[in-house]
Amino acid sequence: MSPFESLFEASDGRYFTGWQIGRRLRTGVWTLCMRQRTPDRVLVETEAEALLLLTPIEPTELPAGIEIRVSDDAARIADTRTRPSETRPIVPTADSDRNDPASHER
Repeated sequence: MSPFESLFEASDGRYFTGWQIGRRLRTGVWTLCMRQRTPDRVLVETEAEALLLLTPIEPTELPAGIEIRVSDDAARIADTRTRPSETRPIVPTADSDRNDPASHER
């Protein structure tokens, strides 16, 4: 199985691979609330007690500046987009993989 067989867009505008979602669920960073199969959607609760809706997308639907980075059996999304008023990339602050170098790269 490809480490980025599935890609998801979150309701907060962030993107995740299936591997990242599985890791967050296994480690307790997120809690599964509900999974709907048709259409495929996942609702999770974050550590900050916020709800996040995840919907699958195709790799071709990723916006410019969103990269899939693969290392060994893990695939992570790296967001290299910059905000117009800032010169540094958008880096997730809450619920990021603590040991995920791709989520903290600049």
